[in-house]
Amino acid sequence: MAKIPDIKPGDLVKVYTKIVEGDKERLAPFQGVVIETKGRNISKTFTVRKVSAGVGIERIFPLHSPMIAKIEIKKKGKVRRAKLTYLRHRKGRRMKIKEAAMTAPKPEVAPPTEAEPETAASAEATSEAGLKKTPAAPEAKETPGEGAPGPESVEKV
Repeated sequence: MAKIPDIKPGDLVKVYTKIVEGDKERLAPFQGVVIETKGRNISKTFTVRKVSAGVGIERIFPLHSPMIAKIEIKKKGKVRRAKLTYLRHRKGRRMKIKEAAMTAPKPEVAPPTEAEPETAASAEATSEAGLKKTPAAPEAKETPGEGAPGPESVEKV
């Protein structure tokens, strides 16, 4: 059985199902948008909708079925509904779903401790490790004639 990803409505998924024809077995992909999930635990199902040759096709998959070889999430969708049945009445660009950012979780970084003050020995250790702090660049001074007029160029009336 394949690893089961976290599928939510609005996701673009590719479901590979096993099809047995005589003594041969092949995988048939079905790619579409998840429009709803139902049930819980072992009886959970999800409905995938795609449009093929101008005809909408929906297929309901049991999530824990042994006939599902693998499920790939192509895009994560950003939706505000649990059931996206309104997509049945839309075509073309109106069927488009905004994409949510698929970011990997950031590793936890421990905050620096304040117990040890900055000493010359620790400054050398950080410079050897390549973590040397660089001083801030001095601010650029404006010369007369650049930018806004100075006080000497304003005429008093």
